[in-house]
Amino acid sequence: MICIEAYQAAGGSTIPRGLFALTAVLVFLFYSFLEYSFSLIVHGKSASFFPLLPTALLLLLLQKTDAPLFFSAAVASAVAARLFVNLVPHIEKVILYGVFLFDAAAIYLYFGRHVLQGTYASDKLLFVSLVTLTLASVQELLFEKPLLRSSEEAFPFFYFALLGILLVMLPMRQAPINWTPVAEAGGRIFHRAQDMVDSAAYHLSSLWGGSYSTGYNSLDVSGGKIERSGRTELILKTSQDSCFEYTDEETSEDMKVRRTLYLAGGSGVDKPKLISFLRFLHANDVDREYAALFSQLSDVKVEYAYLNTPDVIAPANALLIYDGSGAGSSPAYDKGPQNDTVHKKGYLLTARYLDIDYGSPYLAGLIRKAEAAGLDESLSYEDARNYFMKLYGVDLGYFLTRDEYEEAAEQTYSVTDLSTDGVSPELQELADQITSGVPGEYDKCKVIEGYLRQYSYQTNAVGGHNPLSTMSTSAGMADIADRFLFETGAGYCVHYTSSMVMLLRLSGIPARAVSGYRYVYPFKKADAYEVSGDCAHIWPEAYIRGVGWVPFEPTSAYRTAEEYTWHRRPAVSGDDSQSAYVPPIPAPTQIPEAPDNKETAGSLSGMTLDQAMQIALPTALSILITLALLILGTLSAARLRYLRAAPEKKLAMDVDMIKKGIRRQSAEDFADRGLLSDYIARAPEALRPDIQKVFDAYYRVVYGSSAVSAEENELAASVREQLHAALKKRIEK
Repeated sequence: MICIEAYQAAGGSTIPRGLFALTAVLVFLFYSFLEYSFSLIVHGKSASFFPLLPTALLLLLLQKTDAPLFFSAAVASAVAARLFVNLVPHIEKVILYGVFLFDAAAIYLYFGRHVLQGTYASDKLLFVSLVTLTLASVQELLFEKPLLRSSEEAFPFFYFALLGILLVMLPMRQAPINWTPVAEAGGRIFHRAQDMVDSAAYHLSSLWGGSYSTGYNSLDVSGGKIERSGRTELILKTSQDSCFEYTDEETSEDMKVRRTLYLAGGSGVDKPKLISFLRFLHANDVDREYAALFSQLSDVKVEYAYLNTPDVIAPANALLIYDGSGAGSSPAYDKGPQNDTVHKKGYLLTARYLDIDYGSPYLAGLIRKAEAAGLDESLSYEDARNYFMKLYGVDLGYFLTRDEYEEAAEQTYSVTDLSTDGVSPELQELADQITSGVPGEYDKCKVIEGYLRQYSYQTNAVGGHNPLSTMSTSAGMADIADRFLFETGAGYCVHYTSSMVMLLRLSGIPARAVSGYRYVYPFKKADAYEVSGDCAHIWPEAYIRGVGWVPFEPTSAYRTAEEYTWHRRPAVSGDDSQSAYVPPIPAPTQIPEAPDNKETAGSLSGMTLDQAMQIALPTALSILITLALLILGTLSAARLRYLRAAPEKKLAMDVDMIKKGIRRQSAEDFADRGLLSDYIARAPEALRPDIQKVFDAYYRVVYGSSAVSAEENELAASVREQLHAALKKRIEK
């Protein structure tokens, strides 16, 4: 049950937990019964493996009849549990200490993932089972301690089992205990203490040269030494693939490139940036097919893990941000910071954003074309709505009202985006040297980006000459950049971004720094993706006239946009290459709705009676066949061992069979005291003399050194057969 909770808490689909648990228990008992039945024929641990034959057939039939998947999962879980109990050495100790691990998992799921809240009856069953096992384990551990051992006997396990049964029979509260205030209070105390420690460490680092951990922060960073932090700060969920697939033009091999997502904190929906990009596409007369080469609409859910910030963290080109898990939960955010609300662990938002491939050569060509031709035209609200619908199949009015559009269309960049306060003559001279002879703004940006990527990436770095310099001011960035470029020559994103922003501004290009995360999806698609503190990042954006704000990646530890481009190329007439990208027809926009927390109706309606019989009959037949084969095999093996045995061994086997025959013919049960005389007294009177001779020969062999004669072997075999014949007659009567 804990495995089900962990699977669903991680974002997996809902499993009918009641039927799953019931099926698993029944299969476990069924497997135990089969194992006991087979153990009457075969001995040792091999009895655990023979039931695998009908179990494998059962799993195969479940798949062939299209039965609900959870049946197969329940069968596999039950069989694995039974084999675990049988085969793991020192299983008693494993169970004794393992129950505490299950307790820890249940506590984590309750407080960390907000499951096991008593919504289902299975929650109560799990709770009672854990309490029962925990009490029994604690008692056993205490009684193992000599100093704590009581003079009285410990309670047997069935005492705790009966107590658990009584607890299960008690009615559940209609309204479960609300532990949320306690959990929230504990979370607040923990996060507040952690924030105080982090804040103190950060500020002290600027005074005494200490270090602070990676993680999301504002631009109030100095560029001092940092230490890696792998703690999860965000959890992403998206239905889209984690990679872009393409065909390499040179080798014709199918390739994959992982998606890269920039999440900006504090920017929210940047309406002027989106409107500028739309006007840029319209000025270049870009149609739907061409726009799809480097842009597409995407959705993502962002859940805060270890975070405590008023900033709303969303994709850099967000069109719409909803506070919650689905449509209708609250209005969209125009801006990221919500100063009156601090967002903590568990905070969830849903964002629709315009995913743009800034490394696409087709987008770069359009940017250079717009610069060279001076393309920068106005676009009315109605024309913008029609054009956006044409490109992406979505009404822009869903994201922007007329007033919002007209107000944002007038905004470009601020005066501070060109501020060069605090720059040194050396920095101005370097900017002139790098961009000398470069014609366009976009190419100047790329040249500066490439120049900075020559510097070494290092987290053991220092900030500016002034320990109070941060990226929150132009003078602070200039100080950090000056020391990085002309003295240390090594740093991380703070140093690279500060340098590029100031070099761009000195080249007459408006620039700004953006703080957030840079996350690269794995190759394998998952239900959820964890973004750690190591993914926290700061990058620069430049305002290109006629285009708008464009991000760049000067930090040498990360790939540039050209290196993680989607590799889409336009289809050419008569070209049948699979690498040509033809975009799908855009679907109307739809914000994902909140997941339904109700248990799936996991009834047996997914399996008809005919399907059930198709599973049950072959499985039962396989069990009978396995039993028959085991019996025949055992008898054949016993017969073969008897025929090939030495005379003394043959005599011992005959004596065992004679004893069994006498016990089966005896009118009353009697205990085997190890004396053969007890058997002679209960043997048929006509056979007693011969039985006495056989037993005497057996004693002589066991306690003496004489060999068994052929006549004695024949007599023992004859007595055994006569007893068998007499017993057969008795049964027939």
